[in-house]
Amino acid sequence: MAFASSSMAALSRPLAAVSSGLGSALSRASQLLTSGSLSSSPTASHSSTRRFISDGTVGSKGRPDSLFLSDISMSGHRAPLLLGWLNYLERHLPHVGFFEPIGGRALAGSELSVDRHVELMYRVFNMKGDATRMTGISDTEAAQLIASGKQSEVLDRIYAAYMAYKAGGELDLCLVEGPGPLMGGTELDAQIAAALNAPVLMAMSGRPNATANDYYNKAMVKRQVFADHKVDVLGVVINGLPREHHAILSSQLRDKLERAGLPFAGALPEDPVLSSVRLDEVRTALGATQLYGETWLGDVEFDEVVVGSQRLEELLETLVERPMGRPLVVTSADRLDIVLGLLAAQLSVRGPSVAGVLLTQAGASRITRSYAKSAVDNIFAGLSNNTGASGGGPDGAAAANGSAQGSLYRGALLPVLSTDKHLAEALAVIGRMDASILPTSIRKVTQCKMLFDKYIDANAVVTGLQKSRPTRVTPKMFQHTMKAMCRASPQHIVLPESVDKRVLAAAADVTARGLARVTLLGDPTTVQAEAKKLGLDLSGCHIHNPNSSDRFDKYVDMLVEARKKKGMTREAAADTLHGDINFFGTMMVAAGDADGMVSGAIHTTASTIRPALQMLKNPASSLVSSIFFMCLPDRVLVYGDCAVNVSPSAADLAAIATTSADTAAAFGIEPRVAMLSYSTLGSGAGPDVQKVTEAVALVKQQRQDIKVEGPIQYDAAIDPAVAAVKVKGGSEVAGRATVFVFPDLNTGNNTYKAVQQSTGAIAMGPVMQGLLKPVNDLSRGCTVPDIVNTICVTSIQAMQFKQRTQAAVAAAAAPK
Repeated sequence: MAFASSSMAALSRPLAAVSSGLGSALSRASQLLTSGSLSSSPTASHSSTRRFISDGTVGSKGRPDSLFLSDISMSGHRAPLLLGWLNYLERHLPHVGFFEPIGGRALAGSELSVDRHVELMYRVFNMKGDATRMTGISDTEAAQLIASGKQSEVLDRIYAAYMAYKAGGELDLCLVEGPGPLMGGTELDAQIAAALNAPVLMAMSGRPNATANDYYNKAMVKRQVFADHKVDVLGVVINGLPREHHAILSSQLRDKLERAGLPFAGALPEDPVLSSVRLDEVRTALGATQLYGETWLGDVEFDEVVVGSQRLEELLETLVERPMGRPLVVTSADRLDIVLGLLAAQLSVRGPSVAGVLLTQAGASRITRSYAKSAVDNIFAGLSNNTGASGGGPDGAAAANGSAQGSLYRGALLPVLSTDKHLAEALAVIGRMDASILPTSIRKVTQCKMLFDKYIDANAVVTGLQKSRPTRVTPKMFQHTMKAMCRASPQHIVLPESVDKRVLAAAADVTARGLARVTLLGDPTTVQAEAKKLGLDLSGCHIHNPNSSDRFDKYVDMLVEARKKKGMTREAAADTLHGDINFFGTMMVAAGDADGMVSGAIHTTASTIRPALQMLKNPASSLVSSIFFMCLPDRVLVYGDCAVNVSPSAADLAAIATTSADTAAAFGIEPRVAMLSYSTLGSGAGPDVQKVTEAVALVKQQRQDIKVEGPIQYDAAIDPAVAAVKVKGGSEVAGRATVFVFPDLNTGNNTYKAVQQSTGAIAMGPVMQGLLKPVNDLSRGCTVPDIVNTICVTSIQAMQFKQRTQAAVAAAAAPK
């Protein structure tokens, strides 16, 4: 702001473009969507009518359940778009929410103490529930974690908070605002959108001299960032496009973007109401209180700041010279003569117009110096009408309640604000202010809604939202769902390798988070001493010493009985249990003393799995096999068999396919099974192709409920574009497969490792299938999170076993 004066400083500020921000999101449901028209206002430039289909199948048909607004200009001007979108969506959906992945600063003096945009949406749209649940993580915490190399933890916390917010509010749609301008830029926005499986609407801010090419190039570059993270971009929207070029720029940009296959949803023009600074913004920025005048007058703009430091008559002369102006007069608290003079001028129909007066600190604290304030209180109270809201002091409050009688004045009283800041400090704060939108900014909020309805083609975005997409489980979704299931029903998991510090750390973490009940095998004194050195709390774990176990003889008897045909004696069984801690853990599972076992951090796969193959093989299952959950950046796939069966037959491949499909379904992944080969549906021939062909036929014969395709090559199974060329006649699996069955161990093992090492994917497994109860193997290079994940997988398998057992008992007890 620049200062000008005549014996005073008049502060004139160019009115900056208003902050705006849009973040959008669809949640849970089309079954609750209304079927009303989704067109914008009748005056909108593009108002072709569309409807949400109220078919109850948004989730099942894979439609996205969120809309993510990313400010690719990094300007932070998003509020008008946010308000417009939320208003539009609330007209057509009963329950719409708003979520900030990373929360910024709160408004000064905020009672909610939440991000300013969260408070704006919460109050303007009268949202219910706890506003603090509308933020994933604070900017301070996020910055510390990212600086410490823990960006994955930031995404985990955002996803968990987002899912909890959606579940708690039973939302039909959730609007998500990307934190890019706050931190991380478009790259972090893309990572968060991918984690939430949310399609993106890119928002840009208008610039005075920007051309259509400038906006287009920016959009294309940022679109590729989202494409790299497999995030769908639904279109582009602009806030604050220069009004004089709005029509031509909008037309040029629409043509360019649509030729590139990117819808243009429109542009809000620059608007004088939105770019103005209003009294309520000054009050909030300074933490000021309103002494006198109607509170609704805080929602009025001022066009300059005039500092009143001269005599009253000189100030009035200066104001008269600005007949069309509407300034905010800033003066010190000891100049109540100026307050009374401006009040008198306001009472006259010919007096100069003033938006308001701001009183700043003058010398010593006003607590001990009243500056005849009580007399001024009485004057204002005497002018208050019966319905006006007056200002400070008991008399002013009484007037506001209608107790002041006999006043002849029926107009609005001059707003007078008071701050504890000194004059120079208050002017500095005002000078740094940009126009913003507060929950109390009624005119600005109304203007945002009106401009959105007039200039934004919401249907262009809604069309993209309604397009059916295959259900895709992202790694964050997968792990969140898995851990939620574990917390709902914690299982008892035995961990034999208590000598490994990673296992101890995982055990402490799992029990602290309530994911499982854990038994560690080892000497309690030794294990606790090691945990103390590592700073781990194992108080939630049970530590069991196999060498002094009161169950030892029971396990010996069980092992002899199970292996007697192999010549097992009691002596040999006792030696086995004393010498092989994995065997002891397996016997705990077989005896029902634990629900599952996880080992392999310091043991080979063979030593981990062999006891399970001897004691827990399911007689009803023809084959024991394994799968890996491959957690790619944008989805979770199932690979099998990559660890157990070296050269499976056609019948073995069919068994692997059906079991893997059931495992995928149990973990929330819709099974679409691709039986892999070097040939796609007869494009090549040979014994290996014939084996896969026979396996596909067996699956279709045995399990008609499973979607299966093969023989098929990997590219045709995963890429819709390749599938369209190689697979004719349509397929429910080609290009959309989620379960990949490899023809042999050599192919499967090398493929999972190649994908893991080349893409950075998390390979969770091997997860054993076909056992009576779950025993799972770890990689010897595993991390603590790997162990935690494997414990969770094992727990869910244990739940499945119990459910199958209960179902079998119920079926046996049912009358024939």
